[in-house]
Amino acid sequence: MTKAKKPKVPPKRVLRVAEICKGGQRLHCQFRPRAIGETDDVRLWWFEPSGENCGPASAREAIALGLIVPADDGLFGTGDAQTYIAAQS
Repeated sequence: MTKAKKPKVPPKRVLRVAEICKGGQRLHCQFRPRAIGETDDVRLWWFEPSGENCGPASAREAIALGLIVPADDGLFGTGDAQTYIAAQS
């Protein structure tokens, strides 16, 4: 008999992103130019209106887990959105 696996709890840094958005802030993404040979993520993430920075890994994971959702402001729909808000519970 196998034990039922407990659902994996997201890291605190990811939950913090969701909590900040639930508090009324929005998470914004901006693309910056890539330097020759650079392989890092070229997106900058920050909260509005506070202007506080957000780490790219935390932002990506919060989006992937559905904790925050696009605000439908992408040029070609939600797939390339640059503004995210808290998901409705």
